[in-house]
Amino acid sequence: MTLSLPPQWRLAALFAAVTALSSVALVGVSAWFLAAVALAGLGPAAFAYNFHFPAALVRLLALLRTGGKYGERLTGHVAALSDQNAHRQRLFAQMAEAKAPRQEGWQLARTDRLETFLTDVESVDFVRLRSLLPALAGVIGALFVIGLTLLTVPLALPALAVVSGGLCLASLVLSAKAATLMDRGAQRRRAFGHDVGQKLASAVPLEGGRERRARLGESLAIARQAERDLTAARMLNGLAERILSVFGPLACLTILSLAALTGELGEQAVPAVLAAFAALSFGEVMFPLARADAARREARQARGRLSYWTTEAMPAVQKGTPPTQLEVTNLPLIDPAGRALGGTVSFRATPGHPVALVGPSGCGKTTLLKRLAGWLPSSDDLGLPQALGPHCHLSLHDAAVLTGTLRDALLSDQPDEALWSAVKAVELDQRFEDRGLETHLGQETISLGEARRIALARAYLSPKPVLLLDEPGEHLDQAQARRILGRLLDHQADKVIVMVTHAEELVRGKANPVAC
Repeated sequence: MTLSLPPQWRLAALFAAVTALSSVALVGVSAWFLAAVALAGLGPAAFAYNFHFPAALVRLLALLRTGGKYGERLTGHVAALSDQNAHRQRLFAQMAEAKAPRQEGWQLARTDRLETFLTDVESVDFVRLRSLLPALAGVIGALFVIGLTLLTVPLALPALAVVSGGLCLASLVLSAKAATLMDRGAQRRRAFGHDVGQKLASAVPLEGGRERRARLGESLAIARQAERDLTAARMLNGLAERILSVFGPLACLTILSLAALTGELGEQAVPAVLAAFAALSFGEVMFPLARADAARREARQARGRLSYWTTEAMPAVQKGTPPTQLEVTNLPLIDPAGRALGGTVSFRATPGHPVALVGPSGCGKTTLLKRLAGWLPSSDDLGLPQALGPHCHLSLHDAAVLTGTLRDALLSDQPDEALWSAVKAVELDQRFEDRGLETHLGQETISLGEARRIALARAYLSPKPVLLLDEPGEHLDQAQARRILGRLLDHQADKVIVMVTHAEELVRGKANPVAC
């Protein structure tokens, strides 16, 4: 297994092995040293006893343990971050090809799924850090204790095997029960998220019927049960750790007792003291194994839940010839789940003649854009000559702005002059004039209006022949929205542009309005 690990994990594993070995040996050698000094002090041997070598060995082991711990933490976290980067790239690449994220509109909008999504990703990210290194330390420490016991008190090995086997079995049983409770708690959390989301969406009619408090109380009961399951799981995991921690004292007493029973007393007992106290120290290495097993089980369950977002890939889409127009006739409007909303829409958009689909919120406008862009798995019912997806730039009203520079946020490889021109077109040049394109951004540092304008700047820079604009005036006052939209339409006049809005005043005189 170790041979297949990346180099950074091999280094972390080496530090973990050094830490475990030096930790177990340090306590054993210290006890051996003290016992030997005590025995030497009882007679004339005290004057000839050379304590420099064992004292130096104790200091060396202490230094190795300290250095090993720091090295293990540093290299382990670097390796874990590398795992995180690789895992998330792989996960999001699989999600980009899968059906479920498209059905959810790429927003992970199902609150019952999103409830545990981030925790599940983190569980898989750090499973090696949380399980591999403790397991390796346990194996190294166990081999060292077995070797010392075999050399000093070999009769103690069967007893130690029975003790360790019993404790490990009890710990595994508790860990398995905790994993079951953890999974059930996660399921109930998702059920709570889905249930409360539906009820909050119906808060007004529920309040009108005086049912809001009772219905939300039902949802909170699910949440309380989920927390009870998770709390019970954490308690069982803690009990599993405490059970394993008992091994050290039991092993120490077992070795010393059997040494005494076999007549190893006085100076003959000193080697047994070394093995006994090494076993006592091994207890500190052993109890994290319960936590490592819990992390392994959690990661396995998390992979199962994440598979919802990555299985069943969408069929490959051929790029085809870029469209010179976009025509739709009597297309039924549907919601993101595919349910018909009762209306149809027809339009024809050509370069220089943009179309604006106007209608109230909830009539299926944004879903229509996602279908046109191939984000939802229903583009084959549009009756188009070829799939539009590869030729579309979809600008959603709630598009994310990830942490990074303004240049990164624009998602374009055009020259800086072109990027800054787009920034000016959406009236953000004064906001970012101090550091320009190197301004550091994040969701927490910009307003919703600024995030919307950054998304419009991306559309301004897009080379795609079809632009799909979702609520271009969202979070902006109407005057500013009309100015920005005018610049965008003028700049991209050679593109096919379809936009959706609930405010007809925004597009008056700028696009052909079509009612939804």
